[in-house]
Amino acid sequence: MSTLLKTPSRPKLTVVKENPAESPTATGRHHEKFETRRKGLFGFFEAFVRSENPPWFDARGAAVGLMIGFGVPIGCQMLMLALLRLCLRFNAITAFAMTWVNNPFSLLPLYYVYYYLGSLILHRPVAMGVEDFRSLMQPIIHAGYFWGSVQAFLLISWDILERWTVSAAIFAVVAGFIGYAVAYNIQKKRCKRRALEMGMSYERLVLKLENAVEGRKRLKT
Repeated sequence: MSTLLKTPSRPKLTVVKENPAESPTATGRHHEKFETRRKGLFGFFEAFVRSENPPWFDARGAAVGLMIGFGVPIGCQMLMLALLRLCLRFNAITAFAMTWVNNPFSLLPLYYVYYYLGSLILHRPVAMGVEDFRSLMQPIIHAGYFWGSVQAFLLISWDILERWTVSAAIFAVVAGFIGYAVAYNIQKKRCKRRALEMGMSYERLVLKLENAVEGRKRLKT
């Protein structure tokens, strides 16, 4: 009787493909980006809370930033901020941070609200739906440089630009007033607490901070 020898089968090796999005390297990169944004955000708030500026200086920066963020097309905001910096005194860091109320994530819903509200104000029909408006805004959202964004914005029909301008002006003015009032009250209370801790009057502390602002301006010039 013949004996059949069975060759033992080799165990199958299962190759597990690593998802790049879940790899330690990718996770580390995502964590690093999150930490950078978090530190930048908290750094801004820390600078605002520990500001060495008079209340009106920080409040004006908040107002300017909000007015630019809501009232100026996203491709022209930094240019407008730089031009205003030449003729006005305000906290440029606060202004820059406030312009980010309008960003690539909020641009589409905000601009559609502009279109819709402008149509109601000008008594014109809302002929464009959300999807059509999204398609219209794609060149602006994905513009890779300044002039590309400006050119894409100017290629929009005058009818839509007119509705956009009316609503943007309203949002910018209202946001600027609210931003100034809120920031001024916050910084005024902070300065009053600081003046009390330093044993001086609020007016004297504000004058000291204003002199410091003037000193920094002279050093730059």
